[in-house]
Amino acid sequence: MLEAADGGQAVSRSLVQLAGIGPGDAVLDVAAGYGEPGLTAARAVAPGGHVVCTDISGEMLAVGRERAAAAGLDNVEFLEFDAEELAFKEASFDAVLSRQGLQFLPDVAGVLARLHSFLKPGGRLAAAVWGPPQTVQFAAPVPVIRAELQLPPPPAGIPGPFALADAGQLVGLVEAAGFTDVETGTVTAIYQPGSAELATRWLRDVAPPITAAFSAGQLVGPLLVGVACLRGETNEWPTCVTSFFPAADSGAG
Repeated sequence: MLEAADGGQAVSRSLVQLAGIGPGDAVLDVAAGYGEPGLTAARAVAPGGHVVCTDISGEMLAVGRERAAAAGLDNVEFLEFDAEELAFKEASFDAVLSRQGLQFLPDVAGVLARLHSFLKPGGRLAAAVWGPPQTVQFAAPVPVIRAELQLPPPPAGIPGPFALADAGQLVGLVEAAGFTDVETGTVTAIYQPGSAELATRWLRDVAPPITAAFSAGQLVGPLLVGVACLRGETNEWPTCVTSFFPAADSGAG
């Protein structure tokens, strides 16, 4: 269950708490995917508040709309936008959230600066990215994949699951965008897809570079082998994920 209480919801709850979100707030969720942490925030801002969920994938946002309707949430808006092309009025939001999205952006610095401008004075940013690979169990199949396909190590500095895994680098980027009082921390989330096949589908959703390789017909066999190896070592699939959270004030108030 990806959104189990100790899985994805553990991350969403932490982000909402770190951003100090409460009733009446206006919240922007960047790279919301199927609606998280936006839907969690929507519950926190009621009554009187609203949430705007943005993502580059219309299909993912459609799932988010379905989840919002099923939960009876009518204070959420879903907009299809590339994170690097967002255009809102300055000082429009009390908080900006992002869960597992920033690390896939080519221009993280530019996006952070833009997000800073969208915040009201005293507004806050809270975002989650994957921690170092050695702390993220779902990364265990990657060496198997690389060995099977004889792939070279990825170049440094390109977008990817672990592009922002260094806490110091992350803090530097957030501060350079104009945020103050930047803090980082960790949270552990347990994802249990239930089978190697479901885990493979999940990896395709959370890691665009892997999805691209799937589209090219390269990874199905090797990735399932890698997942099977991981299952053999653990007897189950409790993927422990360490995420860094920059909780930062806009510095404008």
